[in-house]
Formats: sequence, C-alpha cells, structure tokens
Amino acid sequence: MLATMKKFFRRINSQVMNLIKEDGFFFVVLTILNAPIIFFPKDFQTGAIRFWFGAGALFLPAAVIHLLPLKIRRLIQTTLIILFALLFITNVFLLWKFSVPLNLDTLQILLGTNPLTAATFLQEYVVNFKVLGSLAAFIFLLAALSLGLKKFFATRSEERLKRLSTKLLIILLLPFLPVLINLSDTENFLPTFTDNWFSNTIPWLAAKDTYELVRTAPIGSEEKIFAEMDKQLETEKILADDSNIPFVIFILGEATDRNHMQLYGYRLPTTPRLTARHERGEIFRFTDTIACANNTAPAMARIFTFAEKDEPQNDWYLKANIFDLLRRTNYHTVRLSNQSPLGLWGNFDKYFSARCDEKFFIESEDKLARQRQIDGVLLPVLDESLAASTAEKNFWLIHLYGTHGIYRERYPAEFEKFSADEDKPEKFWRQGTAQYDNAVLYNDFIVDETIKRFENKNAVLIYISDHGEEVYEGRNFFGHSLEERGNVHMIEIPALVWASKSFRERYPEKISELTAALDRPYRTDYLIHTLLDFMDIRTTSFDESKSIINKNFEERPRIYNGVPYTK
Repeated sequence: MLATMKKFFRRINSQVMNLIKEDGFFFVVLTILNAPIIFFPKDFQTGAIRFWFGAGALFLPAAVIHLLPLKIRRLIQTTLIILFALLFITNVFLLWKFSVPLNLDTLQILLGTNPLTAATFLQEYVVNFKVLGSLAAFIFLLAALSLGLKKFFATRSEERLKRLSTKLLIILLLPFLPVLINLSDTENFLPTFTDNWFSNTIPWLAAKDTYELVRTAPIGSEEKIFAEMDKQLETEKILADDSNIPFVIFILGEATDRNHMQLYGYRLPTTPRLTARHERGEIFRFTDTIACANNTAPAMARIFTFAEKDEPQNDWYLKANIFDLLRRTNYHTVRLSNQSPLGLWGNFDKYFSARCDEKFFIESEDKLARQRQIDGVLLPVLDESLAASTAEKNFWLIHLYGTHGIYRERYPAEFEKFSADEDKPEKFWRQGTAQYDNAVLYNDFIVDETIKRFENKNAVLIYISDHGEEVYEGRNFFGHSLEERGNVHMIEIPALVWASKSFRERYPEKISELTAALDRPYRTDYLIHTLLDFMDIRTTSFDESKSIINKNFEERPRIYNGVPYTK
C-alpha cells in the first residue's frame, strides 16, 4: 500500500514538475493577482489563510489548462491574466480609496450608475497622474513578471524543479486534507470544494456577487420590478385619505453635508437665503436627521418606499412606494430630474419616474449627455409644469444634482464666492472645500428659487439630501463611500420643511407638529411614514411610531458602520 502511494505521488510530482517548467509563470501570476483577497476580511490572519486556500484553488485550473494544446493554452492563459489583472486593479483601487473590495454593494452602485456620473467619478478619482502613472507601471511590471517567470522556470534544472514541485504540492494540499479525505462523500464534496477553495479567489467572488445581483433583480430586470410594483397597487390598501394640501413639493438634493450649511451653524455664509427664511419663521429645520445610506441608489430605494435600511437591500420593489400611493389618493404626480434615466443596468430614477403621471429629465432618455448641466435648468421646466397644472392636488418630486462632485461644475461663475478654507492644511484641500462651499451656495439659490414659485399658494415644500459628503475632513478624501469607509459627514444631511403663509394659516396644527419634532432623532428610511402622516393618508404599511411628527413617535437606534450613531 505504501509503495503504491509513493509511486502515485512520484507520478503526480512528475506532472507538477512539468507544469511548473512550462506554465509555472501562469500559476504564480494568478496567485499574485489574487493577493487583494488578503485584505477582504477585517483581520490579516484570516486574509492570509484565505490567500493560501485561494492559491490551492488556482492550481487546479492551471493544471487543467496545462493539458490543452499550446496555442489554445496560451490564449486562455492570456485571457485569464487580463481578467485577474482588471479585478486586481479594481480591488486595489477600491481598497485604497474606499477601504472596501468589489462586492455586492459596490456592484449594485456601479450597475445602477448612469454613464455621466460614472464619467464624473473617473474624472474625480482616476484621471490624474498618480493613478494613471501607477496603472502604466503596473502593466509594465506585470508583463515583465510574466516573461521573467516564464524564463526562470524554463531554465531550472530537473532536480530543482522536482524539489520545488514536492514543496508546492505539500504547501497547497495541506489545508485541504479534510476535504480530500471525504472524496467518497459525493453529495457534499462539490459544495465543500467550491466553498473552501474557489470562494477564496477574486473572480469567483465577483461572479458569485454578479449572479446574486441578477438573480434578485434589485436593478436591471424591468419586467420583474414593474410587475412586483404593480402587485403593491392591490396589496397595499388605502385605509384613510383626508389629504387636501393643493401643492406638495419634495426636493431631493444630492451629496449635501449639513455641516457645510450656514443654516446649520457653518462659519461661512453658504445658505443666506434659506437662513433668512428660517429667521422669518418660514422654514422648519430638523437638527438630527441622518441619511439611511451613503449612496444615491440604496438611499432612494428606502426614502420613497416602505423598505428600511436593516432589511435585505434587494427587496425595495416588494414594498409600496409613495408615488403609487399618492396617485391613488388623486394627487397629480410630476417628477423633474437633473439626473439621468439611463444606467449601465437600469436605475432608480427611471423606475420611480415611471410611477408618476408626468416625468421630465434634463438628460435624454435615448442618448447619453456629454456634460451634466447645473440645476438652474430645472427652473423653467418647473415654471411650465406649474403653469399647465389644473389638478386640485399636486405633488412635484424635483431631483437635483446638488453638490455632487465635480464641485466646480455644480455652479455658474457668479456663485464663485469662496476661494479658500484656512482650516485645511493642504492647498488642494482648501480649493476643494471652497468649491464645495460654492456648490452649497448655489444649491441654496436653487431651493430658494423653487420656494418663490409657491409663495402665493397653499403649499408646503420638503427638502432633504439623499446622502451627505465628506470633503477633506482630516484625511485626503472627498466624496462618499460605503459605510465601511464612511464617516458622519456622509450621513448628516439637511432636512427642511418650508410652509407658505397660506399653509401656515390654514394648518396651524401641522405647524405645531413640525415645531415639536425638530430635534427628534430620525433616519430617512422612515420618511414615507412622515409624508403620509403629514398629508393625512393612512395605508396598510403606515406606522405612526415611525412618523417624526406623530405624537406616538418612537425613537429607534440608528446603527452606522456597526455602531450606534449619536449626533
């Protein structure tokens, strides 16, 4: 028995030795490109073990490919090296800039992003000398490494290759002995094999997450999503409807951190118009509201539906949405957007706009725009919509591009008021902060101009941002990320309600409710409950304890990046 095993091992060792000589470079390159797997877990020790297991998994395809004819073998090897290199670059960039790897969350954001926003992201984070220079150096080093390893293994003596193959077999197979011992357990072998081996390779994880994204259809599958939304028209019941507010306007801002707003105590006069209205008693300022997500897509999925942050993120379309509910209560719903209906695989602007009576996008629905326009282009569109309105009850959703990067492109030249921020140590930090503050100043103008359209009407306007923005807050970073890399600037958002004089006189009880609720802790995934409560609508899923203006409101823990958030 022992002699048979030795003979078998020598035969395997001989095959491995031949593989190393001809294709050892391929296995080593793939293993190196799989190195970011080390940083996926929170502790390095676990990552190192995963890297070890991943190396064993990569040895299998290397051995199988080695059996193919030379031309086919080289074609497949080149293709896989390019694939691994692309995933390596992507993960290194995400880990460097955002401290998260490519995963289900980042894939969903990527696939739900419209092309112009993607181009803006590239311009902000990628198109610079440091990144492009590093990319060029990486490509050169990868090519040199492949050629060098190929030559190195081809010129080793048979004795050296034999010793190397023996060590390699022991190193790669040692962690998987429990799996190999249970080869007879055919029912559980394949799941164990894939879980223990291939789940530690980056391409396998990327493919698995992509499949999960497609399977659950959080975006992309329009037919499935709209069919599920239609079901809510039947299952979500209107229990009471006493709504009679003629004009309700909801402005959804973008990437605005309330800590950069004069209205919230910022040291620069970035919101002079809204601050003046607040001082006159027209605006009600909520002081402790945070966003339910760091990014637009997951935030929109929860702001406008009964879906909540703590629930599975892909189930948003299985919940009733505010637009369908308002249409059922005879509100004429209009969506005006400076965002895009296009996405790499669908997006929320497109889905929610389809539930409205009217929609208007500044960007075309059938071709890509070359440059994002400033939010002022929405004002004449709003004028036309308002002039054409004949309904007794109207609801406008105005989706701005707000203070989203690139900051200097968010405002016209006449709003370039701030030029430096002396609190920031680096010059480009000061420049970026000043540009962001200018964008906040222009955003103040846009919200104020929208209010002016309704000053002489019985109207109420709600303004929030989908999420916040970090702008060089003690580290070399600007923008927003996933929670793992985030800080409070990415979730501390403005939440304002403006009420016209007519509204304040007509609904004094609602003004009292607003005033009593201003300092209550809140999160925007509960906002649909407040909207329905404020508009005197009750539905099956409505919960008065989640409405910030309700006397039965209950404070709930707000978890951010695994810990309770406190103001």
